[in-house]
Amino acid sequence: MGAYRLLFSVSVEHAYFSGNVCKSLEFIPAGSTATTLNKTGLIVKSSESGIAVFYEQDPLNRLRLHAEEGLSLVFKVFSKDPNFFRYTLPGAPADNHLLYFNNQSVVPDATGRQMLHGESNVSDRAWIDINAASLAGLLDRKDYFVKPVFMLQMKITADEPSLCSEQLDADARQFHIRFATLQTYWKYYILGDLSKRNVYIADLDNALQFNPAGNILLPGNRESMLFQSSAAIPMQEQPSQRIQLRESGSLGDKVLIKRLPNASVHQMVGEMLNGQREYVSEIYIS
Repeated sequence: MGAYRLLFSVSVEHAYFSGNVCKSLEFIPAGSTATTLNKTGLIVKSSESGIAVFYEQDPLNRLRLHAEEGLSLVFKVFSKDPNFFRYTLPGAPADNHLLYFNNQSVVPDATGRQMLHGESNVSDRAWIDINAASLAGLLDRKDYFVKPVFMLQMKITADEPSLCSEQLDADARQFHIRFATLQTYWKYYILGDLSKRNVYIADLDNALQFNPAGNILLPGNRESMLFQSSAAIPMQEQPSQRIQLRESGSLGDKVLIKRLPNASVHQMVGEMLNGQREYVSEIYIS
């Protein structure tokens, strides 16, 4: 058995995660891809946030022979996190659409990396109809009920230069997908006795402002004081914001809660703000 070399790799970045490493992805061969991998002797290795495919260097001609007939490797990509689309842009797809990427229209980013989408981050342009011809025969019946996060198709041709070329350098074999994180307005509802005090919300890093929005009567006749962020805040797996609840008094201000909880993917709702539908994270403090 000869040495193996990289044929191509695809890495997925996500601004929600620390280090932009998109976690919990699972790449599953779609359609006849598993058979193709066996015929060509390709080896697939998954990483924390991507996939790499290797070929055996000695019998490269065998790979090129298959590529001359049209070689396509397709993967269904699932996330083990059921909340993936709650923090991911461009948001959850419509029932009849999927995100789809391929290497037929690679776009370099500002650093020269090969992106599998035209914008700096994945956008609505990546949607494809689930009944599109390019997806024919690739989805199982169950995939229509639990859809993949996205579909990945890598086409390998025998022309020069191509992925079959031994002269191709490592950077030309590396492809990237980058997701932006959802941004939400944070709303703090201050309940109970705290709502009757002269309180305000402060950011220790002086990066965020929370404006008082009056008294709100919640279901169950619960009185609350509402504070809302002046701008939308990116969702993060491990939020870095340091938010405090303070009280103004005649002898000076004092801290009532040293660290308020940050927004969670489980506390989001859609709401009309300034004439537009925005995502809002609701946080209740008592």
